[in-house]
Amino acid sequence: MIKLESEKWIEGYAFSVHTLYSIYVGENEYGHPIYDTKRTQMGELVYQLKYKQNLSVLPQIISLLKSDSNFVDFIKKDFVILVPATRKDRNFQPVEVIADAIGKEFGISIIKDMIEAENHTEIKHVEKAKKIDILKSSYSYNDHPEIDRKSKIIIFDDLYSSGSTMNVVADLLHENGFINIYAFALTRTKNSD
Repeated sequence: MIKLESEKWIEGYAFSVHTLYSIYVGENEYGHPIYDTKRTQMGELVYQLKYKQNLSVLPQIISLLKSDSNFVDFIKKDFVILVPATRKDRNFQPVEVIADAIGKEFGISIIKDMIEAENHTEIKHVEKAKKIDILKSSYSYNDHPEIDRKSKIIIFDDLYSSGSTMNVVADLLHENGFINIYAFALTRTKNSD
């Protein structure tokens, strides 16, 4: 597992990097770039689930997580909360599907609606400072008064890039009295901050 550094959480990890390499090889007949891409095992599984909507890879994702004793120790927290989906137009939300499987396999409660997002434009290629402003204005906190503010909470996402999303979610949790915040992503980009 790869450490995700931030003063916003006690401890954070990505299971692995997403891609080993991606080399531009030309354009297709529509003028779109084509890449020769080699992903890690987890990176390929996340890609298949997220972008190809291939649910059959879910057991393999869980199997990889179960095989890593560091993950098995790390996941022993009270709750997992989800980073809100940026695209609502998918047939299913990959983060929710994976989190449900993690919750079932490892016996941890999943909270899907603690942080919600208004629809906003894709922010993948926006500079970090502007991205944070967009996220802050579009995310909202839904109170769960039954949850002790001292509970150990993992913020979960499928892909960690700049860290902006998880940091904004962590800020919302801190603002609402949570103190034991952790972070986990299945993969991270090679150029993560």
